[in-house]
Amino acid sequence: MKKFISAVLSAVLGVSVLSAAQPAGVSKEASAASGKGIVLLGDSIASGDLRTGKVAHNYGEICGDYLGCSVANYAVSGYDTEDVLKTIEGFTAEQKKTVSDADVVVISVGGNDISHYLAKYLLDYAAGKTSQKFLNEGYTAADIPAKPGLSDLTAILNVKGEGGMLEYMQNGGWNAKTEINGKIGTAFGNFLSTDSKKGYIEESIIPNIQKAADEIKVVSPNARILVQNIYQPLQLTPEYVNAAYGSQSDYATLISLLRAKCESTMTEFDKQLRTVKGIEVVDVKSVFTSLDTAPKTSNPGNASYFIDVQTGSLSTADVHPNQKGHVAIATAVLDQIGKLHYDNNGLLTRTFNGISDKEKYPQIALETYKKVAGEAPKTTTTTTTSTTTTTKKTTTTTTTTTTTTTSTTTTTKKTTTTTTSTTSTTSTTTQPEKKVKLGDINSDGLVDAVDASGVLAEYAKLSSKNGKGDFTADQRKAADVDKNDKVDSVDASKILAYYAYLSKSTTGAKMSIEDFVKTL
Repeated sequence: MKKFISAVLSAVLGVSVLSAAQPAGVSKEASAASGKGIVLLGDSIASGDLRTGKVAHNYGEICGDYLGCSVANYAVSGYDTEDVLKTIEGFTAEQKKTVSDADVVVISVGGNDISHYLAKYLLDYAAGKTSQKFLNEGYTAADIPAKPGLSDLTAILNVKGEGGMLEYMQNGGWNAKTEINGKIGTAFGNFLSTDSKKGYIEESIIPNIQKAADEIKVVSPNARILVQNIYQPLQLTPEYVNAAYGSQSDYATLISLLRAKCESTMTEFDKQLRTVKGIEVVDVKSVFTSLDTAPKTSNPGNASYFIDVQTGSLSTADVHPNQKGHVAIATAVLDQIGKLHYDNNGLLTRTFNGISDKEKYPQIALETYKKVAGEAPKTTTTTTTSTTTTTKKTTTTTTTTTTTTTSTTTTTKKTTTTTTSTTSTTSTTTQPEKKVKLGDINSDGLVDAVDASGVLAEYAKLSSKNGKGDFTADQRKAADVDKNDKVDSVDASKILAYYAYLSKSTTGAKMSIEDFVKTL
């Protein structure tokens, strides 16, 4: 039971870690050829936080690299919809300028609202159960925060101590178990709307998201606002549940029940989110679940691949997206944006290829990845063989000369051989050599920030211990803009300078990159 309580508190109440954090730093790359930029708002999912540390590449960074655009990330770990709304209403002049220039604003929010509500409900119940010691020594109802986080819950709630919830469930029999299960069921049930009442999601969470969208439209009327729905974190595999708790145990039964309640909550959030005007919904939940049928106990979904929740320990379990999860979210966001193209060894492709167990990547999510990453353009090679044939025609002519005398007739045959030479030639077609455009390493016809970023990435690999890069011969030729037989940061700088020149030059003839480089 101790393991069960730990798992529940970790996964259900920890939809996102709620520890205080400083606002994430803003990463700004070169302006986009395909757009002005992306702004991220929201919680720890958008900021790339884990239980400890951060992922190497969060989905905002991956999207920015794919689109070749700037990324401003204003997300903060622990933020709920009220916090995001306050952030928008309190934008600095610089932030307003960034948002007004953005093509897309992506928001991840709602998970902490759900976590706060569940934690507050359980702590209030524990404080009101005065016949038991459900609060740890030294804590009273007055110590419960208005928005308790996971750290507050574990500090205040007496789970395994004397007189705690675990002891109560073990010693109190069926009535005790029914009581606590009922409280958990009621807490989840309060999220759902019915014909007679609005649930907490519709009544408290959705209005804040609507206000946030409206405020963003004031700052940036033409920006697309993408809001992510929430993945279901309790998709524990049957194998894990059986190994940790036993397939026939009460714990496994309760987990199955909680999974269903959590599924209903996230489905309700998605349903209500789609009523918000002026936004587009990014379906992260479906990508993480990656099932073509409804989740069930024997096949609950694949979220546990994208979050490291099945660690067997409360101290290490994490409901935040791991690096695989950020790849999956990036593909969902990019698929929604719609500017799909061949990634050509960009950050999305490189990060996916760096996944150690990518052979287990769920199929539906994999199809989305392949759609977004694209395929390399096919190159057709034509080979023509030139053949020359010489034919010799031989003609034989016979001349007969007759000499007559009185008694002797002599016949002499003279043979003349004439040789006629006939030559037939099959014409030769030579395929012209593929022309490589200087600076255009991804062969998309443009010289832009994406190319410069790719050159820098290649230079980093060449500068590593093994000194091996990934460029093809044509890419190396395109990257070497200063033609010194090297691919380095100088080439990237010159490509970026040329892109800036093209962006500023709106009229008149434009120099080629070859001529431009000569001016530097």
